[in-house]
Amino acid sequence: MASRTISGAALQELRATLGEDNVSADPGMLQVYSYMNSLFSPLIGLWWVSPVAIALPSTVEEVQKTIEICKKNGLKVKPHSAAWLFTALACQSDVVILDLRRMDGLLEINKDDGYVVIEPYCTSGEQQVEVMKHGLNCHVNGAGPNACILSSATSVQGSGGTSQSMSNSERNCLGVELVTTSGEILHFGSPGTPNAGWFCGDGPGPSLRGMIRGAIGQGGGQGVYTKIGAKCYPWYNEPFDCNGSPPFFSAGVIPNYEIRTAFWPDYDCECDALYRTSESELVDYCARLGPGAYEEAASCSNEEYRSMVESGIYRNTFPKGAWTISIAASCPEELETKLKTLEFIVEDTGGIMIDPMDLGSDAYQVVFQTAIRGCFIFKAAFMPSGAFGCFTPMSYETIDNLWKVNIQVNDEIKKKLIAKESIEDDYYDNCYASLDEHGHFGHIESPYHIDFWEPKEENVSGFIEGAKIGFRKSIPVLYSPMASKMPDLLNYINYMVKIQNLIDPDAAMDAIAKSLFGTIRNIDDLGELATLGEPEVVRG
Repeated sequence: MASRTISGAALQELRATLGEDNVSADPGMLQVYSYMNSLFSPLIGLWWVSPVAIALPSTVEEVQKTIEICKKNGLKVKPHSAAWLFTALACQSDVVILDLRRMDGLLEINKDDGYVVIEPYCTSGEQQVEVMKHGLNCHVNGAGPNACILSSATSVQGSGGTSQSMSNSERNCLGVELVTTSGEILHFGSPGTPNAGWFCGDGPGPSLRGMIRGAIGQGGGQGVYTKIGAKCYPWYNEPFDCNGSPPFFSAGVIPNYEIRTAFWPDYDCECDALYRTSESELVDYCARLGPGAYEEAASCSNEEYRSMVESGIYRNTFPKGAWTISIAASCPEELETKLKTLEFIVEDTGGIMIDPMDLGSDAYQVVFQTAIRGCFIFKAAFMPSGAFGCFTPMSYETIDNLWKVNIQVNDEIKKKLIAKESIEDDYYDNCYASLDEHGHFGHIESPYHIDFWEPKEENVSGFIEGAKIGFRKSIPVLYSPMASKMPDLLNYINYMVKIQNLIDPDAAMDAIAKSLFGTIRNIDDLGELATLGEPEVVRG
């Protein structure tokens, strides 16, 4: 990493504005903010570009002033909250990272209109605890309860198991407050009208949500989002309560709530069942965990994990992966009807459905707490090696393409790399998936685990191979919402760069679209990925 520093004058001005303890240029602290061991980071290693300083504003006015100081001193700004992806770190030189952890307020709970107003570091877990006291619930995306809803709603993607009944973070985004690099505070939607509240993102003020997000978010390139209104949904029970010690809190029984684990003998049967389950609008939570994820979530040490692998307890039970399905009802009669309908669909499509308690109390707590608030997804992500990535294609697509194309691409790649001992043997069919809004559309990703200190470990070839196959088959790659075929693949990227240039003409933001993707103009720029075949797309 190149060594970069911030001028003494700029550092002094930031400290005078934010407080001595809220600005750091200490080399050790800068290295902390250069480290990332999740998702795409394993492609290049754990260490990213070092920022020149870390700043922790606590108010929208301090955000304004921090941006002004950075611009004046020729520095770029990169905001982040919980920092799950490399886009939260510096991607260019001379970057000051705005860590927004001091802006963690749950500012309003509006029970009548069903929304909350939150700041960037209010996590979905914190939000859920409070809104359940008012008979509401909120979507918890796949990153888990430690992730922040504001960031996934405005700047990244936010799918998860509760997307089936509570949509994705980006579609739950209502009013928005944005600090631009010119120092303006913009309000989109109803917050732009005095006394209107935060209930609507499409008016009576201007609706710019599509512009600020593009396809799957722009990763912090247009300014700093400091507040949003976020949609909530009905919760018919008492607040969810846990006792005990992590990771296996003891959760009590919830009235009118049932959870099951379902699996099928092959992908065709699984695909058919998913269509029918979605169309029936039965379930509250619906997400897929492979047997490897069960091992990773249920074990508390690598020794325990290894014993589960050797015993085959989960791999022999559902070798094609299993779906965690929960039903939340308003009364016993509704619960009984939905549960019987689900049982019929699973049996009629050749599947098997079990009560997860049959797998033991720890396995039950894994799926139960994950279904309520996504507790164990991130635990599975980092066990046993401490770092994970995902192979492409990583798609938003129809159920057909997810199961009949995408997952089988990843299965073959993982089998080869596991056989070479290039990645950890977390089982080849360990994909994570979720479905959207009781429809035919969903999200899928195929995680793998890697230990950088093992000499045989490598994963770039698998990532590239998955992308090449995705391009050949014209299925979405890297969350792309359209067929991945040039030049259409670049539409969103190019438009996002143009919009960023309008909003941030001085390039004060560390914009991921411009820094990493802005120079891509045709397929030749993607090197190995240039060899395309005829489309082999499957439509449902």
